[in-house]
Amino acid sequence: MLLAIDNVLTAEEVRTVRTQIETLDFADGTKTAGPGSRSRKNNLQLADDERTQAVRGFVRDALLRHQLFQFLALPQRIMTPMFNRYDVGMYYQDHVDFPLLGPPPPMRADLSVTLFLSAPEEYDGGELVIRTGYGDQAVKLSSGAAVVYPAYYIHRVEPVRRGARLAAITTVQSAIREEPKRDLVADLVRLMRWVQDVAPQSEEARLVNKIHANLIRLWAET
Repeated sequence: MLLAIDNVLTAEEVRTVRTQIETLDFADGTKTAGPGSRSRKNNLQLADDERTQAVRGFVRDALLRHQLFQFLALPQRIMTPMFNRYDVGMYYQDHVDFPLLGPPPPMRADLSVTLFLSAPEEYDGGELVIRTGYGDQAVKLSSGAAVVYPAYYIHRVEPVRRGARLAAITTVQSAIREEPKRDLVADLVRLMRWVQDVAPQSEEARLVNKIHANLIRLWAET
């Protein structure tokens, strides 16, 4: 799954989040990198303290209330987002996210999420490049939009050449652990939405809803 989700945050909500975080102190981002990634990471991250809890929770709640994110990511647990900033010359070379996160019992990181807070025209470079089975995919979305992808994919942030790139990042433990099954459910959701738009009262609409519900019932872990 490589999924772009528009309008996780409205333009007004993006302004609110940015106003809050831009008054706070960003610190060296290598402090949250593993030993093998520190030499490849050059960015800034907002400290995790009482001043950031409300805005981090605000972004988490925006993701959780987004219907498409709910349908396709099937979040069982989600880490409270962190905020990062890449100024000119900053980057994060190829790396893979931690498989287990948080205090005991840790959550399994199935999906990674980047929510863009800077508009594309505010900075040059800074693309999130995700290595997939079909080659590298460069992602640079509108402010308020998010990309969701498997946490085990190797990915990087290209060097910023102008401006500053602000984003929120988090990871998700999905109710469906295996990616092929999540992909099948995602395809079915797209079909289900189409059938409901075209013929919402049809037998086919009821059938596709039944298939979706029963696949979740069969595969979901609780």
